[in-house]
Amino acid sequence: MELGSAQHKQLLIRAILRTAIKTITLGLIIGGALMIPFIFRDNLFSSGLFYAGSAIIFISLIYAAYIGVSKYRHLMKGFD
Repeated sequence: MELGSAQHKQLLIRAILRTAIKTITLGLIIGGALMIPFIFRDNLFSSGLFYAGSAIIFISLIYAAYIGVSKYRHLMKGFD
């Protein structure tokens, strides 16, 4: 496989997507774990954990999208 070939680009893009998916999955696992106490007990502490879990999920989605787009732009700029 030659550097700069279509197959090389495809492998790099697949690696970027894999990294973004891992970041999103990690955010969902951690955020979901923080949201679980709200299901069993409705008090101020579990509500705070629920909001923290929601924030972690939202931030991980934004971070994964930002990293994926910036790496993709950097990749395409290098191949032009």
